[in-house]
Amino acid sequence: MTDLGLRFVRRPGPGGRAANLAALGATAIVALLVTFLIAGSLGISHRSDRIGWRGADSADAATAIGALHTVDGKKVDGKPLLQVDLAILKPTNQPPPPGLDHLPKPGEVFVSPEVAKHWASLKGEFGLDKPTGVITDKGLSSPEELVLIHGVDKIDSKYPDYVASWQTTAMDGRLGGLLIAVAFGIILVLFPLLSLVGQAAGVAAKRREHRLAALRLAGSTRSQVLWLSAVEQAVLGLAGAVVGLVGYVVLTPLIAQIPLGGGRWFVSDIAPPWWAVLIVLTAVPVLSVLSALIGLGRVSITPLGVVRGQTRKSTTALRLLPLLVGPIALASLGMGAAIVPLLIAIGFAALAVRILGPFAVQIIGKMMANLANGPIALLAGRRLADDPKAAFRPVAALVLSGFVTGFISVFMPGGDDDPIWQDMRIGVALLMGLVFLTAAASTAAGAVGTALDQAGPAKALRRSGVPLSVIERSARLAALVPVVGVGLPVVGFGALCALALSGGQIATEGNSGILLLIGQVVVGLVLVAAAGMAGAPVLRKASAN
Repeated sequence: MTDLGLRFVRRPGPGGRAANLAALGATAIVALLVTFLIAGSLGISHRSDRIGWRGADSADAATAIGALHTVDGKKVDGKPLLQVDLAILKPTNQPPPPGLDHLPKPGEVFVSPEVAKHWASLKGEFGLDKPTGVITDKGLSSPEELVLIHGVDKIDSKYPDYVASWQTTAMDGRLGGLLIAVAFGIILVLFPLLSLVGQAAGVAAKRREHRLAALRLAGSTRSQVLWLSAVEQAVLGLAGAVVGLVGYVVLTPLIAQIPLGGGRWFVSDIAPPWWAVLIVLTAVPVLSVLSALIGLGRVSITPLGVVRGQTRKSTTALRLLPLLVGPIALASLGMGAAIVPLLIAIGFAALAVRILGPFAVQIIGKMMANLANGPIALLAGRRLADDPKAAFRPVAALVLSGFVTGFISVFMPGGDDDPIWQDMRIGVALLMGLVFLTAAASTAAGAVGTALDQAGPAKALRRSGVPLSVIERSARLAALVPVVGVGLPVVGFGALCALALSGGQIATEGNSGILLLIGQVVVGLVLVAAAGMAGAPVLRKASAN
């Protein structure tokens, strides 16, 4: 079975090459995004570790080896400058702070490379023709950071920060807040990402179902067909993971230009460590295989039903129940709750959307079929009602992106020039970019998969005299209806969850939230239209006589 699975990858048969390429591309996007999320989170920690000593207050006056004070309101050539006054309270054998070759004595000044370029405007204030030293990369948060460390006899402040070690890795306040925001972002993008994993494994699901069902009827055991599918999907998943990792490495210099947390990134900060590479190379293929095997449960149990085209069991109204849990939990927790319970509640709300989706598609499909006054709406309605899970799967990531948009629209950062708000605005833009990239990849792969899955019925319809234009228009309608009929209400559900969390308060200032919602609708319609154009040639070729 292993050799046969490898053969299916090399020679996938009619339509198989397109399916494999779509699955490979979707898996590569998953690997790239997972690597980005892991490396980005580690990069924030690395940046904070290098500058944690500046904001440390980890000792009392009796035991401290030094004292710090941050001077507010300093600028250099109109740009905010971080000046840290440092006083040595007692001698120590500890190494100097990261990036410095020695502890600054009173009157000595260490500056970052960017401040060194503007020293002419500062030398009069400090009485030095040139700075004592330049802080190396090991002591900077970003390449463009404007920081000055000034040695003094004593701290001229009523409340200095006392330092127990120059090597402390206390979390920097700004970067700590950014790390919490990243945690929320990961939860919001997690379910669209998992939907993309499922879509990558589900491309040409029916083609694989029929092939494996035929093997079952020919005498293959349940374990054999599952192993065959696992081998095929594992190869595609591993290849996609490698492509995604290579893509991330190529894009790393561009990613390093994102000005988060006070400036651009050192490339070394966001380079994935070996264990992160190992996680991606293992987790992505494993998730792909699990998704493929879950989708093949019907083959292993009722292969004859697959071959006969037997309709799947309908979804039930019990899928509505999880919708209540998310908003209730968020309303109960409120904005002051601990981070982990909030993340769980938001994740459960997103999961409820994924659970509800097929049931909503099934209801819409039955209504379309019952009210249809022409063949296009009838065919589209029957397709949605007969297999709502397969109909929802290609657009699941796009629908879930609506939940993210609705949720974020209530908390859009305002126009304040505060650095934290600047980080939030960039973070929101980055989050929505990741979500839309995930939705685009899932929708594109879904278009190819749906076209291949519908090749058999489309071929039968063409042989019976149904015009190809009618088949293609019904396919486009069947792709559009779940997005509009389910996606738009989900946007409202996302906003409802956000309002439940905020106690009914809309934190968004101006019209940025409205613009975000309009952007979601436009992006959704564009992706569906593009998917229709991508899937039409595949369907036309696969259903040809």
